[in-house]
Amino acid sequence: MSKNLNIPKSTFGTLENLYDEILTIRFQEVKEKDLDHKKGREVNAKISFHDNECYLHCKEIFDKSLMLVEYYYDWYAGNRQILQKFHAHYHPKEASEDVKLYDPWHFHVPAAKGDTDGIRVIGIEGYTLHDVLQKEIFKYIRLTKLSSE
Repeated sequence: MSKNLNIPKSTFGTLENLYDEILTIRFQEVKEKDLDHKKGREVNAKISFHDNECYLHCKEIFDKSLMLVEYYYDWYAGNRQILQKFHAHYHPKEASEDVKLYDPWHFHVPAAKGDTDGIRVIGIEGYTLHDVLQKEIFKYIRLTKLSSE
């Protein structure tokens, strides 16, 4: 079993009640026989928002204690263009040192339109789904809403 991140897995079923900006959340745990890893259990979710066509695709892998082993929160524009990725995971030992330098907390920021991997930057230790929503996505939605008024 992989080392966990010391943050609990997200409770996707309650997010719509916590945040008015969320339109819908669809989530499902991956069946054990369909997993492509042995790191723990996995849940995938898609969070859509009221005031913007963007959405957040979430993948969380967690252990028996329901603590996250790794996560991938990928933020997309309505046209499926990646806006930013928020990840917490360790790359495999065969990955290059310049990639592993950012483990486990890192962001991917696209360098140009169509860039899906982006430039890796050091993330924020302990950054949770709530941080991504409140500090990144909802802030962006509010700013774009203000700019269009």
